[in-house]
Amino acid sequence: MGILIANAWSRPTARVGVVDLDSTWLRIDRLGRLAACVLLVAIVVRPWISEQSMPAGTSREVEGRDPSLDRTRPAGREILLAGYAGWPIYYRSNVQLNRNDEKTDVELKRLGWDGDALYFPIDGGIRSVEWWGPFGFMIDFLHNKAIARLGKGAHGRKLSHPVIEEVEASGTIKGKPAPERIKLTEIFERFEFTHGHNMLFFTPMLRPGTWTPRLRPYLGVGGGFALPHVEVWRPGEDREDRTSEYQYGGPAAQLVAGLELRSGNFSYFFEYKFSWASIKGAITGDESWKNFWMPGDLWRQFNRWWRGEEPKFGRFSTRLSAHQLLGGAGYWWRPGRTPAP
Repeated sequence: MGILIANAWSRPTARVGVVDLDSTWLRIDRLGRLAACVLLVAIVVRPWISEQSMPAGTSREVEGRDPSLDRTRPAGREILLAGYAGWPIYYRSNVQLNRNDEKTDVELKRLGWDGDALYFPIDGGIRSVEWWGPFGFMIDFLHNKAIARLGKGAHGRKLSHPVIEEVEASGTIKGKPAPERIKLTEIFERFEFTHGHNMLFFTPMLRPGTWTPRLRPYLGVGGGFALPHVEVWRPGEDREDRTSEYQYGGPAAQLVAGLELRSGNFSYFFEYKFSWASIKGAITGDESWKNFWMPGDLWRQFNRWWRGEEPKFGRFSTRLSAHQLLGGAGYWWRPGRTPAP
């Protein structure tokens, strides 16, 4: 988790319109960190307040009407299936690019990433959480988008206020020393993960208590792996040489802290999530069927690895870290019990 913590305290960036708001987002990020710390502390130290949340002598009468509020029953197994939407704010990151077809081996420093979260498909995810009393385990699939600033939005769409970023560079480009600074459009026509920056997490969870009979805090720290849809296009490149496919990217991790509201067998939640992923991608010139067929793409990647084949055009690597706030809803039940009316 050392890498995750180190990334969490570097500086994020964001873009609104044509202005790079690094200084503004630095202040917002500090407030976000403070809010997350307050939430974590509150989750740990406040469960005892729930004992004072209902008048004496009435809790059994009221809670008995709703299994989600019933403290008279022993804590048992619960299963929650839910979906959610979120908004990531990315940190800048370095990108190492090696193209063996044009003698390019360059490091691009502190690239900014945009999320375009509300452009279809909307950023969010699905999850399954199984609880055994205060302890739980979550399988969480998160779909984000991450787009380098090439003056375009997700899937190359036109923007009303495009921003083309210029970054520091070191190494060689087409066999020549790289300039100190270079526009990204001189290297990429498209560099993004918009179908998307996908991550699958396996997360142990803790539910330390209840704030009120209906309001329950939770937190968790877990790991998994990144499954990005890699889109790397060189300027002027023929379509058959463009890389647009799903790949296994590398390890990923997340930290979550949230509040769940129960109403009958429905659950509503608001959550802070920090995600981190180390991505090592291949520039293959392959294309996913309809930008959709993840199983086929991963099988093709496995076969390349099994045969010891190097990618046709080279490799790249980067790390993507993001704060995000999300909200969602789901349905829960206790196996073997009749759902609440």
